[in-house]
Amino acid sequence: MKKAVLFCPSRVWGGIEKNVHLRARFLGASGVQVYVVLLEGYFAERFTNIDNVETIEVKSRGGDLNLFVLANYVSILKRISPDVVFSALKKDWWLVTLASRLAGVNRVVLYLGIARRVKSPIKYFVIFRLMKSILMVNSDSLKNEMLKYPTFFNERNVVRVYNGFNLPPSEGEPLDFRALLDLPPETVIVGCAGRFSPQKGFDLLPNILSYLPENIHVVHAGEGEFEEDIKAAIKGRPESRRIHFLGYQGDMHAFFKGIDLFLLCSRNEGMANVLNEAMSYGKPVVSTRVPGSEELLAHGKYGVLVDVDDVESMANGIRAISEGKTVFSPAALRQWIGDEFSLQRMIRETNRLFFEAELR
Repeated sequence: MKKAVLFCPSRVWGGIEKNVHLRARFLGASGVQVYVVLLEGYFAERFTNIDNVETIEVKSRGGDLNLFVLANYVSILKRISPDVVFSALKKDWWLVTLASRLAGVNRVVLYLGIARRVKSPIKYFVIFRLMKSILMVNSDSLKNEMLKYPTFFNERNVVRVYNGFNLPPSEGEPLDFRALLDLPPETVIVGCAGRFSPQKGFDLLPNILSYLPENIHVVHAGEGEFEEDIKAAIKGRPESRRIHFLGYQGDMHAFFKGIDLFLLCSRNEGMANVLNEAMSYGKPVVSTRVPGSEELLAHGKYGVLVDVDDVESMANGIRAISEGKTVFSPAALRQWIGDEFSLQRMIRETNRLFFEAELR
């Protein structure tokens, strides 16, 4: 049986962590024995009762130089002897790669979901040139961004694997936001989702709504470490009464079915899972031009694209959709996601990269 170790020792549950969960579940279903390394006390329950998936909890994570963590990682990997090691978080790249090499693992795949500056050229050179790790990215735009650093990256050691989704079933009840929030029937519900972070741009919501009529409200699903700061900044604005923070939502199926359109106001992304999800429900979207979004929206064919921080253009896109002046066919959106960004494609390409692709 093939074996894979996925490192994801995170304290937050966001798009990357969901992606690890998805890959673990479907790798396990395909007959791979999967071990997911998590921080002690964080998210192990979300991996229970999944075929061929076990969790390993560690008390501390990677970093630049932590001999205790390094020794623990080496011990784990020697005991399992995996075919591949995958690290989902950039801050773990160094110790996970070093531990893998010390444990005799030849295939190391490191995930990058968002563009980053190269701050430690020596470390990057060791990781990608000397220890020959492979970089997995989730969009061509992100791949092209990393190829701007030819000292470390080339066409052979940067591989694009799109995030994948199954088209959701038509069954299931939507969240009735108008009833839940005591809103009039003519209210337009704009969905947002993601962790509270400056990167996500949720601080812009009052400014966006200031350009829009009173019947347009925003509902947000998510949590995160900047939650109190962002909510406090929004609270004093008159538009805050039209912004409804729902917290963590266990049933995102009902959330997406209940919204009228979706807004991605991020300042930076790799390829936003939530944007992909919204489109898979046939929901029209307005998105900033962050890495991955132009590919996902086919440069405007399947959604409205606006510049980062351009709140007036975001508002104009929302208004055009809500008034029926800009129309995107739900069936066409679903077909586009089903054809180009399917879960089957992601798992097939992940399996190839993990177990079949030639090592450099």
